[in-house]
Amino acid sequence: MSEEEAYEFVKNTLRDEGIVPYHGQELEVVKSVEQCMNCGLCLNHCPVVRAVGVDRFSGPRGIAVELSRSPPEYWSTADTIYLCTGCGTCREVCPKNVDIPSVVILMRARIFKRRSDLVPKSLLQLSATLTKYGLAFTPWEDEEDKAESRDARLERHGLPHIEDRIKPGAEVLYYPGCQAEERSQEIREAAKLILDYFGIDFTLPTEMSCCGLPAKLIGDEETARSLASRLTEQVRSLKVRAVITTCAGCTSRILEIAEEENWGVPVYHMVEFLAERVGIDRLGAEFSKGASEGGITVTVHDPCHLIRHVSRLVMDSALEILGAIPDVELADSGVADSCCGGGGLVGYHAADVSSLVTARNIEAITRRDPDRVVAPCPLCTSQIENELYRHGSGIEVDDLTVYIAKHLPLRR
Repeated sequence: MSEEEAYEFVKNTLRDEGIVPYHGQELEVVKSVEQCMNCGLCLNHCPVVRAVGVDRFSGPRGIAVELSRSPPEYWSTADTIYLCTGCGTCREVCPKNVDIPSVVILMRARIFKRRSDLVPKSLLQLSATLTKYGLAFTPWEDEEDKAESRDARLERHGLPHIEDRIKPGAEVLYYPGCQAEERSQEIREAAKLILDYFGIDFTLPTEMSCCGLPAKLIGDEETARSLASRLTEQVRSLKVRAVITTCAGCTSRILEIAEEENWGVPVYHMVEFLAERVGIDRLGAEFSKGASEGGITVTVHDPCHLIRHVSRLVMDSALEILGAIPDVELADSGVADSCCGGGGLVGYHAADVSSLVTARNIEAITRRDPDRVVAPCPLCTSQIENELYRHGSGIEVDDLTVYIAKHLPLRR
């Protein structure tokens, strides 16, 4: 048998067994698992293990062990791999920096490609939505209904509406993300208001499409790549000099895409951009002209995608901005760095697990009893707001971008 024939034989054997060889960056991820010391620190810090126990979720160490098995064996652990929120706590506390979040992504991708029957049905439905619409949510059928919903949300927050702006060659592209585009429209509108107020030359995307993070979390690599290409084309065709987001997940994913595709432009979360480009002193001066709430206690939730997948400095900026708002007293939540339970798409197919993870946040927040909770992430905001409401709490919740806009002297 020639070398070429032997190579083809091995390829065919691997294909018949459902095995896909690792390559490039995947090999680095797999090698990192070999460093696992079985110390158990990840189990002690994992929010899902804390919420449901190792009988329901074997935890980061269990996932690392499963990766070392042959594919036919680790296919059977699909029910475990989809309960990881991807918060990154395990990687942060690991003495050897084992990259469990990347391991989860890798294993989900293998399962999606070779055993899609093991993927939770709700995630397959989400994948179909992403493929059909290029968005994580089914778009509104009637634009007038969407506009009415937007106006009602703006009315609730006392914010004016400004027209959308598409401007090639603008300084920055504001990328809303799927949730702000189709569901929490007040975030999209608040971002436009803030940028317009401070005279930032901005544009919206010519066509809104998902950043691809949900597809990546599902394991649908093909759709994730396609959406990344669409976003890259938008950035290059618009010729912007920076990209701003208001979503923690979008920020982390777009930073990855920008590096992989060599965009050559910086990517900011809104709070980071405001702190760096507008400045805390100017923000404080403008806040002092706005309406005062007459003394209010605010606690802040730290999104995992910012503090562990982007940089903790983003939350430092968030705290500085909040500290510049008159009559706002910052109160520690008591659960700093705690996952909200909404990550990793866990809420799509295991809402009970997601709620149990969130419960730790809710208990601490209600014990502190602040007037308001803010978070610089639509998903975290929605998750915490829904769970507080479910527990009968009257504590208000705001996305941080909306909260900032509400403290500027904007006129309706």
